Amino acid sequence: MRKRFDIHIHSNYSDGSDSVEEIVKYSKKIGLDGIAITDHDEVEGSLRAMEFNSENFRVIPGIEISSLDGHILGLGVEEVIDKGLSAIETVERIHKLGGIAIAAHPYDRIRQGVGDIIYKVDFDAVEIYNGHTISSTKSPGSIMDGLNIPAVCGSDAHCLDEIGIAVIKVKGDPIEAIRKGDVIIEEHIKKSRVLKNYLRKRMGRLF
Repeated sequence: MRKRFDIHIHSNYSDGSDSVEEIVKYSKKIGLDGIAITDHDEVEGSLRAMEFNSENFRVIPGIEISSLDGHILGLGVEEVIDKGLSAIETVERIHKLGGIAIAAHPYDRIRQGVGDIIYKVDFDAVEIYNGHTISSTKSPGSIMDGLNIPAVCGSDAHCLDEIGIAVIKVKGDPIEAIRKGDVIIEEHIKKSRVLKNYLRKRMGRLF
């Protein structure tokens, strides 16, 4: 039986609104089998979440790195990787730490993605559905044209009600499943909700 994982979630250790404890509790409540906390350039929340790792609920260590070329997820990583490095250097460091490198929202019109660098750098997977992407310069299908690496997705949740809107379904270890490309994508992304939460976040910064 395949298990469901949301591999792109932010906590209040970076720009998310909720604590690790709240994220774990909610993720279990909605029936997820595991998560990855991938805070921006920070692993404290991820390491805190590891305390809730169990046989019935898998917590994957992770981080979202602000590389010079765009955002990159490192799963299986328990150390901070310096921001501002090139995509090549960032991916190399992820691999040296035993993790996998995923190009996050590579063609997002608003947030920084690596774009066509996905065709040049040794990524392990590419995130073709992202729960915070309002508009993309490429469709999920066109992103995969000529790309021989697995496709994944993630909610990119910054609040509880976004968790689980984009998950991967895998058998066994999720990191190994991604490496092998044995991944099924399940997404329930509603653009209206993405836009509403984006505007709410922007307005919150103004007041």
